[in-house]
Amino acid sequence: MILKDYYAQKKGLISVLINKGAVPNKQISIALFNDLVFKEKSKAKFPLVMFKYNNVVWNTSSENEYKADVDFSVFVVLKSDFENDYLENFELVKKIDKAILLHPTQSELIENNEALASGTTTERLIPNSAFKVREGQYTVEDDNWEKNEFFIWEINYKTTLVEKEYKKKYAMVSNGAFVENDLSTKKKKENVKENLEKLGYNLDDYHEVMHEGKKLLVYKKINEKLIINKKEINLQTK
Repeated sequence: MILKDYYAQKKGLISVLINKGAVPNKQISIALFNDLVFKEKSKAKFPLVMFKYNNVVWNTSSENEYKADVDFSVFVVLKSDFENDYLENFELVKKIDKAILLHPTQSELIENNEALASGTTTERLIPNSAFKVREGQYTVEDDNWEKNEFFIWEINYKTTLVEKEYKKKYAMVSNGAFVENDLSTKKKKENVKENLEKLGYNLDDYHEVMHEGKKLLVYKKINEKLIINKKEINLQTK
């Protein structure tokens, strides 16, 4: 889910910038917003940085792609007994700003794509730019918290996220990519496998199914009857 990926990416970058060189027990915690941290018996450690998505409204021009202007806030929370001046808060805000407003460079995106292809990572970098909308001291007058003696600075940002949701339950590769004779030997099959991987297919993920003289590759992770030209082919996961 792109909302999760975007949060994880920004959380990681914020942590790098504000915790650089800090010993483990002095590192600032970063989490999704949860007002339980303001309860009297909370075990939360302060300062605390919290990320909060505001309501997200998705729009779509096709059933495969969703797009939203995403509005979110970052809270910097300090307790009233914070040992230093609250001005230190703005040093944190400056670093958070840098983490949110930065987006991956072309070289970072290329490196990420190579890591995805090699399987060394499953996290795709999101290149979207973010914009700061407003910021100010957050007050708790209208909130029902047991404790409200916190200094809270809120920064509001906006970005645009696009999520692709593929709803097809199966995928097939036909003789347009290979012919039956191409799979007759182990070496030939490896060549086909390499060529298909360049197209984004992995032979290990597919069943080989014969249909009307053609050898089709059908995605394994289904358990249903596939109807082709009104003829049923039973597909069972292995």
